[in-house]
Amino acid sequence: MKPLLLLSGLVTVALSFQLEMRLFHRRQMIVTRESSRNNGNDKNDPELSSLVTARLPTSVDDQVRQCVQSIQLASADGTVRHAIRLLLPVIGATDLDDWPGGARQMMEAAAPMVEQIMIGLGVVDSTAIQKVCLDASDGVYAWMGQAESAANDCVFVLLPTAECVKAIRSLDEQVGPKRNLVLVNPQWRRRSDFGGFFGIDESSARYAEFYQPTFSLTNLICEGESVRILHNYNWPWRVYLREELVNGDVDWKMLGEKPFAKTPPEEGNEQPWNNKRDGGRLLDYGQPSYQEIIDMLKLSPGYVPKNPAERAAAAFAFIKDTL
Repeated sequence: MKPLLLLSGLVTVALSFQLEMRLFHRRQMIVTRESSRNNGNDKNDPELSSLVTARLPTSVDDQVRQCVQSIQLASADGTVRHAIRLLLPVIGATDLDDWPGGARQMMEAAAPMVEQIMIGLGVVDSTAIQKVCLDASDGVYAWMGQAESAANDCVFVLLPTAECVKAIRSLDEQVGPKRNLVLVNPQWRRRSDFGGFFGIDESSARYAEFYQPTFSLTNLICEGESVRILHNYNWPWRVYLREELVNGDVDWKMLGEKPFAKTPPEEGNEQPWNNKRDGGRLLDYGQPSYQEIIDMLKLSPGYVPKNPAERAAAAFAFIKDTL
């Protein structure tokens, strides 16, 4: 019974999305001069692009601007399938849990940012965004944005889970090869996330891997230090260390960088990251590992390792290190 219900749900999603896309094509394709300036000239200006993405974003607005810029540049180069990771502003946190409400609370935090990113990519406004449920149990929705030009229509999927991949593949076919399909903070990291009663769904795992991280901003505690990892399109991975200045201000010092690995996994080849011990990590496109960040810390001039008490205090205060 459950497989039949799932199949019915996927068919409904596909038909609903197909109807939306038909409506997109039927409207008049009018692009104003202002829209043309905003969506055309800026993204092709190398100097402006470098200015926008040269530093670590330290606010929600900074992050939105850099994400929009990265997606625009990638699209201009022909990449229209994106995975982005946003550093979400923490809401409703407790002393024990940053996200007591789980994925649904994360979606609440992500929603305003995603809306602004879609508008930055040419979607008319918030009223031009239609939402289709892909997974009611996890509350995963596809956001379909209508732009003034049908060519600039786009689809964002918020916090997709491995269980949603089949529905996303259906969306992929409907979106077509020229429009942007963006996965926001995908909830998978290992091949084991795609496991089931009959073993790992390798087809879904490989499909997920081909969504390159067009933009990514994440944070973590490493050796008691607050660290952020940034990737913008056409930039290497950059690692930043949080420093508190004598006047009480906070600064972010670059620790190091690592080249972005563009090569996707080749069909039939066993990759070094596809190990079995930790569930088989998915292709990470060269993102610096925890050990590599430790090495960067140790090579940083003037670095003094924290003692156990300082590390514990830093971990406890980590919740405050947010946008």
